[in-house]
Amino acid sequence: MPAILTHDFFGQDVYAAHSHVIGKSIDEKDAFLLGNQGPDPLFYLVLSPSMKQFFGLGSAMHHDAPSKLIAALKESLQVLEEHELPVGRAYALGFLCHYSLDRAMHPLVYCQQYAICDAGIDGLNRSQENEVHAEIEREYDEMVLFSKLGRTIRSYRPFEEALHASERTLQTIGKMYAFVAMKAYRTFPPVDLFVSAVHDFRRMQRLFYSPNGTMQSALNVVETRVLNRQFSFYKSMSHRDNATRVSDFDNRMRHPWENPYTHEVSTQSFWDIFDGTKAIAFSAIEAFDKDDFDETAARALTGSLNFSGQPVEE
Repeated sequence: MPAILTHDFFGQDVYAAHSHVIGKSIDEKDAFLLGNQGPDPLFYLVLSPSMKQFFGLGSAMHHDAPSKLIAALKESLQVLEEHELPVGRAYALGFLCHYSLDRAMHPLVYCQQYAICDAGIDGLNRSQENEVHAEIEREYDEMVLFSKLGRTIRSYRPFEEALHASERTLQTIGKMYAFVAMKAYRTFPPVDLFVSAVHDFRRMQRLFYSPNGTMQSALNVVETRVLNRQFSFYKSMSHRDNATRVSDFDNRMRHPWENPYTHEVSTQSFWDIFDGTKAIAFSAIEAFDKDDFDETAARALTGSLNFSGQPVEE
C-alpha cells in the first residue's frame, strides 16, 4: 500500500522529539523508522513464492488480535541476544507508532473509501475498494512529502530515502516476527520471513517509481485492457510527481464525517489526526517500555481496536 511516506515522516517527527528515549545510534534510528512501516512489508511477500504459506500474515496482523500482537511484540524482545536488544526495542517502538497512526487515520480513509465505492459510479463498487484505498493513501503520501520538504518524487526516491536497515538489523527483527507469529497467530514462519519481506518491499518500491508516469500508463493499459480489470491497482499504488500541500481527501475544511466502525462523528482533518497522534504514540511507547507490560496492559493500550480502528473481539 502507499502511505510509506506518511508513516516515515510521522516516525521522523516522533524520533526528532524523543530520540533520547528511542535510541541515538544509526541502527536504532533505522530500526525505529522501519518499525513505523509496521507489518506492511509482509504484503510484498507476493514477490517471494517460497513464502506463499505466509501471504496472509500481514492481513492477520492488521485485522486480528491487536492486543495479543502488541503483547507478543514485547515478549519477543526476550528471544534476542543482549547486543540485539537496543535495535529490537527501537523497532518495536516504531511499530507502536505505525499502529497508533493507522488506528487513528484509517477511519477517515475508510469513511471516504466506502462513500466513493457506494456512490453509484458506473463500474465502481466495493470490489474495487483496494484500489480506492490506495488512491487515497497515495494522495496523502504526496501531500505529506511536499508539505514537509517542498519536494516530489521527482527528486525524492522512496526506495532510497526510506526502509533503511542493515542485514543484521533485519535478521534481529526477523527473530521477533517469528516469535510474534507463533505466539499471537499460531503460525510458524522462518526467521528470514521479515528479511524477505523488506527486500521485496524495496524491490516493489523501485518498480512503482515512475515520476514521468510512463510505467503507470503502460501498466494501466495492461491491467485494464489485457487483464480486463476495471481499474489499475498498479496505477493507484504508484506515487506521482505531484507538488501539492492539499488533498481531496484531507478534510481540511473540517466537515463532519462518521467513523464507519464506531459511528462516532468527527470533524478532524488529516493533519489534525497526524499531529494529534504523535502524543498518543509516545504514550504508547512509555507504556510498552515498562517492565510489567503484558497482554492486559496491551489491551488497555489498544482498546481492542485493530489497525483499521475497528473494534474486534479478543
